[in-house]
Amino acid sequence: ALRRTAFLTMSTRPGAAAVLLPAIASAVVVGASSYYLWKRIFKRAGTITVTGLNIYPVKSCRELPVDAAVPTVRGFVGDRIAQVTDANGKYCTPREKDKAKLFQVQAEVWGDDRLILRSPDVEESIEVDTGTEKTLTSQSVEVLGAPEKLTLLDYGDEAAAWLEKATGIPGCRLTGMGPSFDRSSVINPDQEEAVPTSDGRAPMSLADEAPFLLVNAASLKDLNKRLKARKKMPVDMRRFRPNVVISGLKPWEEDSLKRIRINGVEFMVWQRCGRCIMTTIDRDTLERGPEPLATLSTFRERAHGQRNFGVHLIPVAESIVDGSSLVAVDDDVEVLEYDEDRRKEWLELFG
Repeated sequence: ALRRTAFLTMSTRPGAAAVLLPAIASAVVVGASSYYLWKRIFKRAGTITVTGLNIYPVKSCRELPVDAAVPTVRGFVGDRIAQVTDANGKYCTPREKDKAKLFQVQAEVWGDDRLILRSPDVEESIEVDTGTEKTLTSQSVEVLGAPEKLTLLDYGDEAAAWLEKATGIPGCRLTGMGPSFDRSSVINPDQEEAVPTSDGRAPMSLADEAPFLLVNAASLKDLNKRLKARKKMPVDMRRFRPNVVISGLKPWEEDSLKRIRINGVEFMVWQRCGRCIMTTIDRDTLERGPEPLATLSTFRERAHGQRNFGVHLIPVAESIVDGSSLVAVDDDVEVLEYDEDRRKEWLELFG
């Protein structure tokens, strides 16, 4: 069943949020549902397909599944455009036990200048105006993955008070990208793979390392088989916080991709994604344990202790058409090029 029918448009204003509006007219919902159903029925055997899309409007908070998203050079419109910052100007992350409730904060992007925040611990939601740059203050803060502090807008006392109540983080603030925000991907020394662009730079949002993260459903299935063999509980895809989930590849075959295309938009497949303790936190209970990292360590650990799951994507800027490019659930994924060295490695390990 169609989870969400959404209209997304990209603002021409730098740093602006997405337009994310639920469909109102039943005819539109029925029409969209029929379109996706038709695509599923007539999908060719062996086709690689997009089976899930997520954005995370506030970094480290709950995922927002969508059926279509607008790609930009820095990521999907509305993805990781804000973060929760503590009283000392440092990013907040559920990696720290006292900040685990961030996972329960749901954020939605409405229009060019609205964030809606909800939490099971706060009775009322809050609407945050992110578009009044002239009346907002800015501050220099730490962003996870950024080599130096970045200047973000502060979205005010009301949002801060709501977040403190929802998360229990004293003095926290909601901060986000403004019109002058500028950040680029940098090489992860533990992966040692250059950014695949002509100048070695790739614009990005507040994400950890790259504009997009792609994961393979078959790899999760294989991981869960291994967990079961070790008498451990399975994990769901939320543990890995992907933007794009695909089906149609063999387990771990995503490692071997070098260049792909989805609905006309090309992506360079960059480095594999090393996993941290965020994956060991149950999204419903917030309980922590050694899995799935312990099991990943038995067969997915590479140099520098990187336990990989998923791959980072860098979009090819020239393939994105402003305002009309779209990536949707059930889109075909075309493999344009394989990385021969990584494919050889994958064949030796899993082929």
